[in-house]
Amino acid sequence: MDPIDLRILEELKEDSRKSFSEIAQNVGRTEATVRRRVNHLKESGIIKRFTIAYEATNKPKIKATVEIEPDFKRIKEICAALSKVEEVTDIWRLSGDCGIFLKVEIDSIEKFNPLIENKLSTVPGVQIKETCFITQEIKSKY
Repeated sequence: MDPIDLRILEELKEDSRKSFSEIAQNVGRTEATVRRRVNHLKESGIIKRFTIAYEATNKPKIKATVEIEPDFKRIKEICAALSKVEEVTDIWRLSGDCGIFLKVEIDSIEKFNPLIENKLSTVPGVQIKETCFITQEIKSKY
């Protein structure tokens, strides 16, 4: 997707019933170009029955924390396995009985349970203690 596609999507989000000629006028392209691009966006699954798939427009990720109680005898292999999970962005090993704390980022809320059930919980020696969605980042170094 390029900036022209994004502008077309913005026009359709505003009113999905706009004509191709009206969209063309608003984005500074010909009607044929808009028609061709809309058809391509439909074929690629970004436009679904004139409902825009928001994940395709760089929607911000949903962030959560996961507290894990590890089997401390397997701590190195647990950390290595968790490091390979794409959605895991940060891993902290905490002192005492606190265990391991993760930060995860997912595209949609629907992907959270599969992440927990199919990826994190399947790591031998991992027991999920608590999960929390991050509702607002007040300060982040990155």
